[in-house]
Amino acid sequence: MLSKVTGRVALIAGATDEVGEAIALRLASAGAKIVLCDPDEQKLASVAAKVSAAGGEAAAFAVNSSDAQAVRTCVEKVVARFGRVDILVNNPAETEGKGLGELSAAGFAATVAATLGAEFNFLLEVVPRMQQNSCGRVINISSLSYLGLPKNADVGAAKSGLFGLTRSIALEAARHNVTVNCVVKGDIPTASVAEEVRTKIAGGIPVKRVGTPDDISYAVSFFASDTSDYVTGQTFFVCGGKSNYFSMSV
Repeated sequence: MLSKVTGRVALIAGATDEVGEAIALRLASAGAKIVLCDPDEQKLASVAAKVSAAGGEAAAFAVNSSDAQAVRTCVEKVVARFGRVDILVNNPAETEGKGLGELSAAGFAATVAATLGAEFNFLLEVVPRMQQNSCGRVINISSLSYLGLPKNADVGAAKSGLFGLTRSIALEAARHNVTVNCVVKGDIPTASVAEEVRTKIAGGIPVKRVGTPDDISYAVSFFASDTSDYVTGQTFFVCGGKSNYFSMSV
């Protein structure tokens, strides 16, 4: 399956957290050329070095994904260097949600811009180019917050908006051999989370373990390959069964 991405250009927006890094390393191990995009130049350099050390090819571009013009300039630079973008992985930074009583209109708008807006900016610049090339794979990364959790009105609104955005663009792009899918993360604690906390979280998950960045990278690698060319507009949960607790999970 992974051999299907050999030589392709994979742009990962939000590449410096543990999930983004795992995705970069997995696609690079399959022969993809990796483009890392994130605001943090130091972290970008670190991930790029890991990809290179593993035998992959990586280029890093510092960009604020919430800035539409900055994203446009970034994608233009990527295309100038590599000629195209074959795979787009939208992995926006996680933000702490707030309940309605804690939110202002400005705060709500800022959260939507940092999550849904950031993903839209890359979709706007990359998908039309994929359509012109009659080839492309888009994977949007979301989280269980999209199902609507307490004290999470702003993040829930942004993440659930991505659900509709994914499906709509998938239908527009399908006839151009461009697929657009969404991978929903379950509980993926960072490396800094203590073991006792991990154990407590795992107790509330049907499979009785927390997720890992590699779990997400496996799903992304499927959607990034030609093996998935008959799958588009779908939301795929990588959550150890936790989404089954919700009355609506699609």
